Amino acid sequence: MEENPQQLKTSLQTLGPLQPEAWLQILQHQKTIPLNPGESLVRKEGMLAYLSNGILKEYDASNRKNPSIINFIKKGQPIITRRQNQVYYLKACTSCLVLYWESNDIKTLHQTFAELEHIYRSLCAQYDTSIAFRGLLLEEKSAIRKIQLFISTNRDILPQLKKKDMANYLNLDYDYFVRNFHGLITLAGIALL
Repeated sequence: MEENPQQLKTSLQTLGPLQPEAWLQILQHQKTIPLNPGESLVRKEGMLAYLSNGILKEYDASNRKNPSIINFIKKGQPIITRRQNQVYYLKACTSCLVLYWESNDIKTLHQTFAELEHIYRSLCAQYDTSIAFRGLLLEEKSAIRKIQLFISTNRDILPQLKKKDMANYLNLDYDYFVRNFHGLITLAGIALL
């Protein structure tokens, strides 16, 4: 799987100004991890990651009999690891390429390029929004509406997701989910391979 630095650069530039020197330093501090389907990404507090390719699922196993999928992370999305969420583990749904920076790298970059603080906060907000989406879905009283909202938000990755994972994410019975999912997919005109 090949890395695409231009994709990351463009993504960062949409969040704020990025000096050429800052971009070069970002690349110098960057590390990469390729993941095969089913492999896990080890999180460390303070780590900032960016999914260059693939799809990850994020699990929360705390205070649960069975882990719950709390997030699907798509290509081009950030992954922020703070003290409270470092116990959430990440598994690859597909082959993935993860770019990441450790907390020391981030501190060095912030000290040298103050404007990166705004970009970092924007990346944190993107990640927090993706986590909060599941909470909004779970508040939805209608299971059909939950599935519809999930389909509309994740249309681009549906063919790569397992139905059991989608049912877990939505906190719905698997059989109920499958029965309704297929009908809604047909109505939406989405072809699953």
